[in-house]
Amino acid sequence: MFVNELPKNAQPPLLEFETDTEFHQALSDNAHAIHMRTLYAIKYAHETNFNDEITIAFLNDEDTILGCPPDVWIDNLQMSLEYFIEIEDYEKCQEVKELIDKLQA
Repeated sequence: MFVNELPKNAQPPLLEFETDTEFHQALSDNAHAIHMRTLYAIKYAHETNFNDEITIAFLNDEDTILGCPPDVWIDNLQMSLEYFIEIEDYEKCQEVKELIDKLQA
């Protein structure tokens, strides 16, 4: 894998829902995919000097996105760090922490 490639498990998931309740359930059901996408999309953006909104997930179709602008990358990574701590994936915790440190430098 090249440094600037996204892993296959880091593609944006498609969240399908009709109501707010279904949206929150879709977020919960896809939490792992969302946090993996957050980590690797921000890492890719940082490594390629892409300084625009990244796509976290598609909402109901591929034309509507859940995005993450650069000014909240660190906040979103903090949420991902909490998620990886909760599921005890300490390798991902380390990756997230290192990326946060790079972004704050």
